[in-house]
Amino acid sequence: MTGITADSFESLCASPVVGERIGALEDERREAAGKFWKRLLIGLVLSGAALWSLLSSGWDTVAWIVAVVILVGAIIAAISPLMAAKEGLKHPVLAEIATRAGMEYMHAEFEPPVFASAKTLLFGGGGFSSAAFTDLFNGTDEEGRGYAVYEACLQRRSGKNSYNVFSGQMYAIQRRSSARGYTCIVPDKKIFNFWKPASDMERVRIEGDEEFERRFEIYATDPLEARTLAFDSDLRRLLLELRKSGRVFAYLGPEEVLVAVNGKDRFEPGSMLRSKPGRERVRMMFDDVCASLDMLKRLKAKLG
Repeated sequence: MTGITADSFESLCASPVVGERIGALEDERREAAGKFWKRLLIGLVLSGAALWSLLSSGWDTVAWIVAVVILVGAIIAAISPLMAAKEGLKHPVLAEIATRAGMEYMHAEFEPPVFASAKTLLFGGGGFSSAAFTDLFNGTDEEGRGYAVYEACLQRRSGKNSYNVFSGQMYAIQRRSSARGYTCIVPDKKIFNFWKPASDMERVRIEGDEEFERRFEIYATDPLEARTLAFDSDLRRLLLELRKSGRVFAYLGPEEVLVAVNGKDRFEPGSMLRSKPGRERVRMMFDDVCASLDMLKRLKAKLG
């Protein structure tokens, strides 16, 4: 993982690809915003006209269905140019940053590293009604072990409603030395802490660290191994630092690690409805990537 410093920002903006996208962005954004408002207004007019016409004819149920369909279609059509303008800046910038960090960038349609092994222990069984993975930064170290960070949004359905199980970043690491068992660290479940992630796991307590015990629960198939790991006070402090951003989940398998941190959607250039200098948008994404890669490096040093 090549280090990226604050000085790297200027050279990033000066690169041919990023410099060209910064220069073209405002005209593209302004054109996209104009299409957004125009298409939205047309959709509102058509939706209202269809609603009034069908209600007048006594087709009450059909009237509302048609009006909603027209309005939703108009919103999708209106957002499309804004998304194209945003992605026209975002994808080249993130790809260039990844290259400079000695990593590969993929926007979507990738197999999320370690997730398949960790998902049941960290988030329970039953599957997800929706699982979206974006913005993968993937690399390998000098010994060929992989490491990655990516965005994830997981949802489940309860009756007719859906709810977020997790939304944030996932840090995946291949371990240097194989462990014997499986350990998972999950947010404290209060009175429901008698529910174990798996039947062969035992609860592991960390004596003398009340703050960690209030925030987390540790379960392991090999309690001694888990206690040895959690004995590292620097690791506990790192997990508590991550907990300030949102709920934290950690899976430690024999050969792989996944740390999932609930939080805001990162690696984004901001709303395209608002005028903002291209360099500021690039800076937002640059800072997000730097912070994430720094955290990935710290986790790798402790858990890899």
